Amino acid sequence: MDKQIEDKIRGLVSKFYLLRTKEGSEEFDKIWQELNAEIPLEERREAGRILREAMQEARERRKRTDVDVRTGMGDLCDVLSLSYIAQHYFQKDRSWLAQRINGNIVNGKPCAFTESELEILKFALNDIKSKLSGTILNIK
Repeated sequence: MDKQIEDKIRGLVSKFYLLRTKEGSEEFDKIWQELNAEIPLEERREAGRILREAMQEARERRKRTDVDVRTGMGDLCDVLSLSYIAQHYFQKDRSWLAQRINGNIVNGKPCAFTESELEILKFALNDIKSKLSGTILNIK
């Protein structure tokens, strides 16, 4: 596939915000029709694959402001070392993790975890759970 067309397909994902309004949807449809006309028929399957990949990448980068981690963790934030979790699992500092857990506003935007960061947090909590379980079994 032509690199220029591939770049246009990937750039199309950044215009998905247009779909929120009727006028934006019409503009998006026009952009999509123009791009679709440029893609040779035999390369449309590959174009679809590229579009799906770009959409998946965009979903992974998207902040999940709909997830309330603070409420979900409850008192665990007081029990666990946020510094340890931030450093060992995210390679960040405690304030970075606390901002996302609490949903703080930084530079005018709410802090939130991405999908991949939520997966890392789940892994971290499961890893700590396993370490605690092992320690409990070793206490006699």
